[in-house]
Amino acid sequence: MLRRSINAWKMLMLALPKGIIAFVIAITGLCVSLPLVIIWIGLPLLALTLTWCRTMMTNEQKVAEAWSHGKGEAAQQIMPDNTAVFRWEGLRTLGSQLRQDQSYRGILYSILQLPAGILGFTLSLVLPSVAIGCLLAPAVHKISTELFSFDPNMLDPEVFFFLANRTSSERSWIVCGIGFVMLLLLPLLLQGIGRLYTAWINMISGTQLNVKAPLEILHNS
Repeated sequence: MLRRSINAWKMLMLALPKGIIAFVIAITGLCVSLPLVIIWIGLPLLALTLTWCRTMMTNEQKVAEAWSHGKGEAAQQIMPDNTAVFRWEGLRTLGSQLRQDQSYRGILYSILQLPAGILGFTLSLVLPSVAIGCLLAPAVHKISTELFSFDPNMLDPEVFFFLANRTSSERSWIVCGIGFVMLLLLPLLLQGIGRLYTAWINMISGTQLNVKAPLEILHNS
């Protein structure tokens, strides 16, 4: 379970740079190729943009599917070796791509992957940071009070009125307990976010979810 959670964390952390790359390629490709269609130069550029966006979506779907099956090594890949090769054969190439549903899904993925990557990256970064920060609350209290004569818990928000009768040291240990619970739940949280991310990739790529994957994972663990 721990290795699977670490792989989910890596996948979510890499979602943001992948989203940035996909967004830049899609927007730049469309903005450059569409105005140049009238002089025919934009046609191969548009076909190339569609190919790249579709390839990035397919690769990310394979990465997410590999993680859902517990293959950590495959989940760490960014660009597998089976990247589609672009071959321009005139209007036939562009027409073939425009007739395929995956071409439009690739553009949609490239645009929406940026906010999805930001959300996944933020959660994968904030949750461990908050848990570790809460876990270190007693040490922070001890250092701040003994070395700097400053009580970090002197101004409590009104929403924490149930801690009003506790001393600063007791409050720091209560926060430490909360951090410990969060640290125990962190693997489950990361795996849950990873499943949501995998479901998002499968949905936008039009891939059916494999319902046997969770049972295989539980059997292997």
